[in-house]
Amino acid sequence: MKTLKLLSFLLFIASFSLNAQQNIKVGDIYTFEDNTKGVVFYIDEDGRGLAVSLEQDKRRWEEETNFVYCQDIVTIANEKDVETSLNVGLGKINTAYIIQQLGENKAPAARCSRNNGAEWYLPSAGEMFYLVAYANLEGDIDKALEAADGKKLNGWYWTSSEYNNGEAWRIAHNGKKKRCSKLATRIYVRAIRMF
Repeated sequence: MKTLKLLSFLLFIASFSLNAQQNIKVGDIYTFEDNTKGVVFYIDEDGRGLAVSLEQDKRRWEEETNFVYCQDIVTIANEKDVETSLNVGLGKINTAYIIQQLGENKAPAARCSRNNGAEWYLPSAGEMFYLVAYANLEGDIDKALEAADGKKLNGWYWTSSEYNNGEAWRIAHNGKKKRCSKLATRIYVRAIRMF
């Protein structure tokens, strides 16, 4: 009998948690298990989604002391035209490859994303494009960021997508896309995370 009550209680908790997650909507503040927070900007039909960090910082994509050589991240495909499909999680894979191949000291944008916590990452071009061009089209994400004492989306943002050895894609808060030198330019880094 005690086992049956315990099982019933556990099923109740599991269904409550599932129902709570199903009530999440775009623009909500999401608190993760590690107490970091983000604004939800995408939710799929299964209730999984993406949240953007409240803060941003300016960094280079790649750090090299002599400003001559950019290392190509061989496991990231160079994109001659920026990929704008969402492709959830691609940025997480790219970020891991960037840190693995460059090392944290020479990957300031990727490292800055991870400073939020181990699960945060530098978005792919498609993930960042979705955030600025679709999710924030009416300014809802900016309103939620401001309500949470975060920084509105403004300016250019690094992505984890490469154009070639020396350049990576950056996306502006208004959806414009441009390739840019990975070494020379300090632009904004805005981390995202899956839930």
